[in-house]
Amino acid sequence: MFVNYRQRDAAGNLLPHALVVEALAERLSVYFGHEAVYFDTTLRIGEPYPAALRARLLETDVLVVVIHPTWLSDLADRSGRPRDWVRYEIAIALASSTRLVPVVLTGAGMPLPQDLPPDIRELAHAQCVELRFGSLADGMQSVVAEIELVVSPQAPELVTAVEPLRDRSRIGAAIGVFLLSALLGCANIAVRFVPFPDLPAAWNAALFAGVLTFYLVIILIVSGCKFALRRPMDWLDERLVRTPNRAFVVFGTGVFFLGLCMVMLMLVATSGLDAGTLLLVVTIGVVAVMSMAVAWLRNQAHAPDWPRRPAEATPFWVRHACVELETRLQSWNAPLPLVRQQDAQLALANIRGAVAAMSAPESTRLIAWWRKRSPWVTLTHAGLMAAAFVLATVALVLDWVADGPDVLSALCWLGAVIVIVGSFAGAIAFERGGDRGQIATITTTIQERLASLEEQLAVLSRPGLIAAHRLRSNGRT
Repeated sequence: MFVNYRQRDAAGNLLPHALVVEALAERLSVYFGHEAVYFDTTLRIGEPYPAALRARLLETDVLVVVIHPTWLSDLADRSGRPRDWVRYEIAIALASSTRLVPVVLTGAGMPLPQDLPPDIRELAHAQCVELRFGSLADGMQSVVAEIELVVSPQAPELVTAVEPLRDRSRIGAAIGVFLLSALLGCANIAVRFVPFPDLPAAWNAALFAGVLTFYLVIILIVSGCKFALRRPMDWLDERLVRTPNRAFVVFGTGVFFLGLCMVMLMLVATSGLDAGTLLLVVTIGVVAVMSMAVAWLRNQAHAPDWPRRPAEATPFWVRHACVELETRLQSWNAPLPLVRQQDAQLALANIRGAVAAMSAPESTRLIAWWRKRSPWVTLTHAGLMAAAFVLATVALVLDWVADGPDVLSALCWLGAVIVIVGSFAGAIAFERGGDRGQIATITTTIQERLASLEEQLAVLSRPGLIAAHRLRSNGRT
């Protein structure tokens, strides 16, 4: 589109309406794209003006003719000059059947046919859009609507499928937990000859194995409760997503429950622990909580801009992305700039890609699900399981070295292994069952929800026709 306007009067002075025309050109550039709008201030340095202007006129689909209050008198003042560019641009557009959109500013009116030279007389028969003081936003929407009948906003290139980003930090965490367990096992073997006060080395190993098993049991209980209460959890999840300070609520709740578990562990264990071992257990718990806090704060500080690609294609991410897009569409004003249209379309594409990734046949396999989509039973918990198993075995070996093999210690070790492995396997089963249920719920409702979001986006993207009709009918409808 080509913005045709009179920038200066016959004496070379800048006309007052030039600022309004510049604002109109900027609005058109935001909506249709900067490359789609030609304005005389966009001319490149050193580019010949006549040649560039003629080339742009040949490529123009819409000529926006801005008519200011002294438009006719300024046209008459230049009637004797060799070339009046405003008149020349209109004449070229009429000769090539280019669509004209006259924009009439406050204090001006459409010229009559008898007031115009023969080569641009057809301009008087074109329907105009009024840009009046006090209703500038509605007037600009009307201009956009008229142009949109000929020129559509540039369609963004979208990614139809989204490959979730893999989180490799869990592998390092699992290796770290396993190495820690190995170091604890070696330490217990070393203190076989220098035991802690009033506590044999075998009991030390069993104690640390019990602490890790306790965390695995807590994980199993949480996963089981989530599975049993999956429908209320979906409802709560929807409400949390709509909470502005959701991240603080979730983190605070997690720290509260973890602290409660630590207190229960201390109350249970204080009866048979010496001061040094109790201090070590409490220190490990505090370090774990602080590590969670630091990791959460770092993630919040490095949160990517919207729209976000899914780090993991989970039902929660899909629900969160839908609510975030819905919230933005409700807060945006029409007409949407091109950048916002592209962002919204990309967000929709990301949601569809995440749903497709969740529903893929290979994602239903247990190992693939555990590696990509398990939000709770991660590789770190596998490291905890391995650490508890190693420490329980170390305790059994130390006990047999000290007192010889016996059936009771072997049965205790077997029971501990069953609890350790069973807790981890049960948590996986509960999490997978709950996750598959959420996926089924999301996939059955997501199409209707996405259709509603696309309809809202379409209404926000092209609302100018309503404003144009309202202005033409003087507000009667």
